[in-house]
Amino acid sequence: MVPFLYGGVVQEHHWLTDRQFVDAVAVAMITPGPVVITVAFIGYLVAGVSGATVAALGIFFPVYLIVVLLAPSYKRWAKNPQLNAFVRGVTAAATGAIAGAVIVLARRSIYDVATLIIALVSLMILMRWKVPEPILIACAAAVGLLLRAA
Repeated sequence: MVPFLYGGVVQEHHWLTDRQFVDAVAVAMITPGPVVITVAFIGYLVAGVSGATVAALGIFFPVYLIVVLLAPSYKRWAKNPQLNAFVRGVTAAATGAIAGAVIVLARRSIYDVATLIIALVSLMILMRWKVPEPILIACAAAVGLLLRAA
């Protein structure tokens, strides 16, 4: 979703700058439901509270309807080999989309030596220990503020 959102919101419509988009994604990543929060934040930046409401409903409501409508027949489809193959393909595509999002965000967030070091240290911490992301983000933000003040 992030590369898709970036393409539409920043590149195509020019509703947000690169920095505003990265801020929207950063705010969303420390909350539950990051895609909905990102879209709502973008909607708010573009059109205030009504924009946030319409954007959140537009991203959330269709998925909710599909789940509610298809849930009763889940048990019948759960053992279908074609459907399971489709789900595995979707999972692989989602993994690729997440990797694409990482690249999009990194290119706009890592712009000097200090941000590169913060990113690399954060990655090493995540690979070594199971640290809750909000704590890591808060610590990285504090380091960024300290480096900026120096």
